[in-house]
Amino acid sequence: MSLIRKNIHMNKMKGKIVSQITLDDDVNVADRLPDIGNKITETGNIVVDGIKVSQNKILAKGKLKFVMMYKAMNPSVEIHKLEGSMPFDEVINMDGIEEGDTISVDLVIDDLSVSVINSRKISVKAIITVIALAENICDEEFAIDIDDDNIEYIKDSIELTQIAIRKRDLLRIREEINLGTGKLNINEIIWCTSSLFGQQVKVMEDKIGVSGEIDIFVLYTADDGPLQWVDANVPFNGIIEVPGCSEDMIPNIELKLANADIEARPDYDGEQRMLQLDGIVNIDIKLYEEQQFDIVKDAYSHKKEVILKKKSTDYENLLMKNVSKCKVVEKLKTRNMDGAHILQICSCIGNVKIDDISVAEDGLLIEGVIETDILYICSDDMNPLCCLRDTIPFSQKIEVNNINNDSIYNIKPATEQIQANMTGTDEIEVKAVILLDCIVFDKMTKDVIIDLEEKDYDMEMISELPGIVGYVVKNDDTLWSIAKKFYTTVDSLRQINDLKTDEIKSGQMLVIVKKI
Repeated sequence: MSLIRKNIHMNKMKGKIVSQITLDDDVNVADRLPDIGNKITETGNIVVDGIKVSQNKILAKGKLKFVMMYKAMNPSVEIHKLEGSMPFDEVINMDGIEEGDTISVDLVIDDLSVSVINSRKISVKAIITVIALAENICDEEFAIDIDDDNIEYIKDSIELTQIAIRKRDLLRIREEINLGTGKLNINEIIWCTSSLFGQQVKVMEDKIGVSGEIDIFVLYTADDGPLQWVDANVPFNGIIEVPGCSEDMIPNIELKLANADIEARPDYDGEQRMLQLDGIVNIDIKLYEEQQFDIVKDAYSHKKEVILKKKSTDYENLLMKNVSKCKVVEKLKTRNMDGAHILQICSCIGNVKIDDISVAEDGLLIEGVIETDILYICSDDMNPLCCLRDTIPFSQKIEVNNINNDSIYNIKPATEQIQANMTGTDEIEVKAVILLDCIVFDKMTKDVIIDLEEKDYDMEMISELPGIVGYVVKNDDTLWSIAKKFYTTVDSLRQINDLKTDEIKSGQMLVIVKKI
């Protein structure tokens, strides 16, 4: 006698924790830079140097790189940038994790504030939110058959989603952008931002296609003339080799712009009229397969007593995988001094942050904000370059049938598009489309048979049972439960009682003949 088993590759969430890192430091202005007149704007990005996992701990090491753009303290209109970095080395306690677990750590700048202390010193404060997700990829065995003709058994259908492929990769992007007609030669790059838009993935046989656009904005000083800027979309596409993947797998793939260095380069004539983009897109790949099969639910024998060994097993079943779109429209007021008004909008970038996710009736309620950063030219001759920074709230319900409080979900926000238009001398209308890439699993628990033993029946007890009885069916009875209780078989019950199907009704009379 032996169990026939099926091995399932499963991804189980061990835990999730949200922590925060607080950074605070004063930074001096480099000697080569002029005194600070007034700050225009600031930005930052996180560089992760390493993530290490030990027993119940995660060590995150990296640095926050920041850039402040400011107007110099002199009568002319000079714009400069002050760069710096702040290292961090944080230990995150997370019970239950150990070496070998798959750890996903996402570090997000939750707040960055740069304030001017004096003309030669600034104060930099930042809050970094750390979201750590621990998963354990393990194999579970399910009994799908019993190799013994003397054992009666029934099966139960099970549906689950198993992880087929888990992989991380990257795509390097190297592109050149030529300055358009009417743009002056580059002297010095003052400010640059980059954002990932329109990312798409396509699962194919043994590979995945990725594509999208990197939107770059570059503000620079010219050899002779006013400030210049370039706003360009750089398309990209690439193929990631993923042996074993197939078109029918369910993708949960995240693309993140990890790095985007932009430098000025000479063109064929030797003039600084080229911008070179060197970017890295990190690709986090999870591919799932839905499976349905029958497992052994219960067993007995009329030859020997069968003792079943069971264990409780958790598994996940896909409820929904979808991308929801949320449109946002908001009018923002500028706060210029001395009545200066908007002349031209230079750039608009948006960063989506989710503040809260709650399980609602048949869905998930998402609440968050899109942080906007708008650079524009105003009519103030002494302070022509301004920045409008504001937050626009949004709320979106994602329909998920049969969701409950135990369901496991993951939502990846992104900005599909954002644009800013002047609607008045002191008003800007922002229109944005937010993407919410959502995957939801139903967490299931089932007692599964892992082994069974046989031993001889207590024949003295068996002999005392009547050989034939009449039985009135109760509410929860099935032919299986009755056959097991009275040491007979389902086939025998059907034959003796002339039953065409396994359906029986409460109050129905059955004749039972003991098989032992």
